[in-house]
Amino acid sequence: MERVTESAIGDIVRGAVHFGSGGGGDPHLGGQLLTAAVRQYGPVPLVRAEALAPDALVLPVVSAGAPYALLEKAHSVHEAEALRAAVEARAGRECAAVLPVQLGSANVAVPLAVAARLGLPCLDADLMRRTLPSIDMTLLRLLGHPVPPVTLVGCTGAQVEFSSGDSAVLSELLRAVMPGLGLVALASAYGVTAGDCARLGVDGSISDCARIGAALAAVTPGSDEGYAPFLHACGGRMVCTATVAELVQHSTDGWPRGVVSLNTSEDFVRIDFQNENLIVSRSGTVLATVPDLISLADADTGILLQTTDLALGQDVHVITSPVDERWHTPAGLDLVGPRAFGYAVDPVRFDGTATLVSAGPR
Repeated sequence: MERVTESAIGDIVRGAVHFGSGGGGDPHLGGQLLTAAVRQYGPVPLVRAEALAPDALVLPVVSAGAPYALLEKAHSVHEAEALRAAVEARAGRECAAVLPVQLGSANVAVPLAVAARLGLPCLDADLMRRTLPSIDMTLLRLLGHPVPPVTLVGCTGAQVEFSSGDSAVLSELLRAVMPGLGLVALASAYGVTAGDCARLGVDGSISDCARIGAALAAVTPGSDEGYAPFLHACGGRMVCTATVAELVQHSTDGWPRGVVSLNTSEDFVRIDFQNENLIVSRSGTVLATVPDLISLADADTGILLQTTDLALGQDVHVITSPVDERWHTPAGLDLVGPRAFGYAVDPVRFDGTATLVSAGPR
């Protein structure tokens, strides 16, 4: 893709839901934010890191805060301008492009909307290659790049900056300041250049969202074969078809956490989630875990679902998909594997050899 036009937004946001793995923010809201920005400011040019000068400053952007709060307090152009000004003042030079920190329906749409509002291109890249819940869970940090400085601009107009600190301390500080920022903020981190992004080697993130979103639009519900375009596009596998039997959920730090229980005709499947789906198991046997993507698709419509969209009695397909191989290195698993989220579970990649029966006639 060379630019993001209004006609491309549907595919981009739909594909970003795939990378959200059950989280990633409200796709409808993300689509509305981006559509409004493109209509007002025009299409967003997409550029590769290699096309910019190696020392060109880029502006990483992520929407921080509780997902439910963003429904009531959408980001404004004033937040975008204040975030850019703060990053440029600290670096002593102008930003050349916007950089999404993660993929997910909100955190693809928001950086693109920020780029439109600021009149900047957006890098066709990101720092996670999926959605993860913390700003320090990036491939850039995995390669040793420090997370600070971190800048937040809240919907109240307040600004906060952290110039140093390890990841654990920063996470606690970020959680502590969010109420004072109105529970919604634009955030930037890493002090990153185009050369840093080029060395990271992540290209085509926004284009991948559009490609996978188009494949999702071509899904024909009613049979596993109808998902072939999507599974081919994302390299995914169909784990099973089952019925939502129970959803146990509580909110911690504004994020939904809990367990989804699914029934097939012969056994049961469990999905543990912390905003994103992290573990899928069958009758106590783990089938797949984070960092790979675990998605649920509505069996009647083919639409990928977020955990908060699930309803009792709903028939769903469970789908797993691969991520950047660097997340499967020992260091990557230490950072984003199941034990990093508090589960006493070794990482597992679903290989398709464990066969599950369907939910039966509907």
